[in-house]
Amino acid sequence: MTDQRELNRKCPSYRSCLLAGAFLVFTTTMMAEEAADDELREDTITVYGTSNPLPVFDYPGQVTVIDRDALETLAPSTISDALRDVPGLDFSGGPRRTGELPSIRGLSGQNVLILLDGARQSFTSAHDGRFFVDPELIGTAEIVRGPASALYGSGAVGGVLAFESVDAADLLRDGETWGVRTRAGYQSVNEESLASITVFTQQDSFDGLVSFGVRQSGDIALASGADLPSDDDIQTALVKGSYALSEALMIEGSWQRFTNSAIEPNNGQGTAGTGDGVLDRNVEKDITTDTFRFGLGFNPVSNDWLDLSLTAYQTSSDVDEFDATVPRTTVRDIETTGFSARNASRFSLGPFESTLTVGGDWYKDEQTGTDDQTTNGTRGGVPNGESEFMGVFAQLESVVDTPAGEFIVIPGIRYDEFESASSIAPGEDNSDSALSPRIAASFAPAGAEWLRLFGSYSEGFRAPSINELYLDGVHFSIPHPVLFNPAIGSFVLAPNTFIANPDLVPEETQTVEFGAGIDFKQVFVPSDRLQAKVSYFETEANDLINLSVSVAPAAACFAPPRFQPCNWGTSVSANVDAAELEGWEGELHYDSDRFFARASFASIEGTNLTDGSDLGALTPDRTSVNLGLKLPEWNTLIGARVQHASDFEQRISDGNGGFTLQDERDSYVVLDLYATWRPDFVDGLRLDLGVDNVLDERYERSFAGAVEPGANLKVAASWQFGG
Repeated sequence: MTDQRELNRKCPSYRSCLLAGAFLVFTTTMMAEEAADDELREDTITVYGTSNPLPVFDYPGQVTVIDRDALETLAPSTISDALRDVPGLDFSGGPRRTGELPSIRGLSGQNVLILLDGARQSFTSAHDGRFFVDPELIGTAEIVRGPASALYGSGAVGGVLAFESVDAADLLRDGETWGVRTRAGYQSVNEESLASITVFTQQDSFDGLVSFGVRQSGDIALASGADLPSDDDIQTALVKGSYALSEALMIEGSWQRFTNSAIEPNNGQGTAGTGDGVLDRNVEKDITTDTFRFGLGFNPVSNDWLDLSLTAYQTSSDVDEFDATVPRTTVRDIETTGFSARNASRFSLGPFESTLTVGGDWYKDEQTGTDDQTTNGTRGGVPNGESEFMGVFAQLESVVDTPAGEFIVIPGIRYDEFESASSIAPGEDNSDSALSPRIAASFAPAGAEWLRLFGSYSEGFRAPSINELYLDGVHFSIPHPVLFNPAIGSFVLAPNTFIANPDLVPEETQTVEFGAGIDFKQVFVPSDRLQAKVSYFETEANDLINLSVSVAPAAACFAPPRFQPCNWGTSVSANVDAAELEGWEGELHYDSDRFFARASFASIEGTNLTDGSDLGALTPDRTSVNLGLKLPEWNTLIGARVQHASDFEQRISDGNGGFTLQDERDSYVVLDLYATWRPDFVDGLRLDLGVDNVLDERYERSFAGAVEPGANLKVAASWQFGG
């Protein structure tokens, strides 16, 4: 997409520093001579921000795009490794790859829409991650921050995390029409080994790729000195191709698979010693995700009114857990089937150069849960059910040149209908509709094209999920503090049970964002470029869906007979009246023939307006800097990245007008080093070397007690040949 190396920067939490830093960048670079060569450092392009290609700098909002070369340089083991420095994006759930849960701007879970080649990834679980993708198969990662419901409907309240799988164009070298690439790697922190082979071609009207890979790892050596149980045996596959039937008509299809045979606790996000014998016990966990996609594009050169794309897809995610001590097998299966259609019409109207995009989507999520130890085979906490969504949208992108400067204006609106049902609550279907408008604009003043001001107003929504609506069964069990059963030699277990709530209403948000950016060429040398954007956002949220857990025992727990079953509280999802989130974030990118730098910062605050509690999915203020040196005479790149996170405290209401400390984490600084070398003496050979957490910093990225991995040596080698 571009060979520009991006630069991420995070600034301290106090806003005066953010504004002062932005002003310093502005005033320093204003003295630079603007470039006469338009080809100096290509623009990074966003596709998912507007559904049409647009330079990231011109987009009236915040988007980060990470290309294949940047991904490979970091030799990531998981998606979170590759995206660690993206401002406003965080991964909670602990160090295991099976438990990683993304959040954007303080909103997590199903408030983040995840797309793989345009196919929705709808897997949800209380103790597992949201998606299962190997970074080895990713060509581009795009992170759209802020509500995107006007384009994508439910689930895009926090933003969009979109992945495009690698294709032949990402790998082919100049003059080649086919190629073969092998790659092997190792990292020390969990003794992980990687091997993959990819075959690809681009000839005449055909573009195709086939890739297979394996990744094996063991327990994770944490910076605390402890080992976290985690044994993964991963196999991946990607088959992808496209064919141009004519100059205007193209078809494409792909199949991507991820399988992982893991041995770890039932709770993939948990750490050792939770006190729950079931959650702490290792199980055999088999994870399988298949994503099938078929697309058709019709774009006649002679007709600006037609640029049509049709996409059909199906994603199936299945998690089977076998507990040999019972023995017991439980299954959670979520299948998403969808179809989307959109057309972009390009036209001129006076001074306006416009693109009108109209389209619609339909998709269905179906969940099945089974347990071979229950009388009816159903699994508690995993209700069988389905949700069906349908939406239509329209968006107009207009560029107009005026004596004052260039304006880009993007209004859009979407209408959605949805319905959910479950066999748990027959006749208690949940249905609703939502309207999601958005208007965004950016402005480049005449004579100061290096400056771009932008702002937006957007509304978003997220429909309640099957799990939130129809939760049932046992959430967890607590040993009774008094009742001891001598027949089994242990205290009586009292369950905390889920209570269904089919009356939940969708979450709704209203977000205002404004900011500024700069773009300069020839800042220090004739071939360099510097870009930076900073913004402030404020989100008002209504009817947020929250799982409320009560541990008040029922009266039967203390009534005779002594060993009768009793209920130790309940867990139920309910709407929270109102909440507010606000924050600052920014990125800075610099690239030249010899040097590149990235910097980013993010600061997020959130409050439950009902009782004043801090919202739970927030992250500490974070600043990241990534500096690199290019040595083209040796085909070498060396770099270092540093991330600093401030102290973090989360307070919750005590119900009496005061607050108690729910969570607390210390500040930390993490240093990583990396290098890439392409030796001349072996054509097509590439070596990547790195050390993560060089100083073996003991830190907690997500919840307290979830210590991150210690120092980690990484090495990878790839060899490519073709013709």
